[in-house]
Amino acid sequence: MANLTLKYPLTLGKTSIKKLTFRDYTVAGDYLSFDVRGGVAQRIALIASLTGTDEEIVKQLRGPDYQAAANMADAMINADEEQSTGNTADPEESEEDKAKKQGSPAS
Repeated sequence: MANLTLKYPLTLGKTSIKKLTFRDYTVAGDYLSFDVRGGVAQRIALIASLTGTDEEIVKQLRGPDYQAAANMADAMINADEEQSTGNTADPEESEEDKAKKQGSPAS
């Protein structure tokens, strides 16, 4: 799991939120965030979904923390897209197999 340490921790009553913890993966439900109108509303919904945090809490993030969280969320979605279109290397593939595909001997 990836953690985002907040530069500006949130205080809600007696509770202090110092970091957001992102899951290591996305699920189909995370993509429901894109049904929300407006780019910022989508990102807030996506960050909330990926971190298991209420949207009202995500809305209170200071600008730099929101931008960092949005970047992490975007990276996860982009990785899904790359993986689904085959634009990423297979982590199980050996160097020899990679070399064969490229037509050169393995080093």
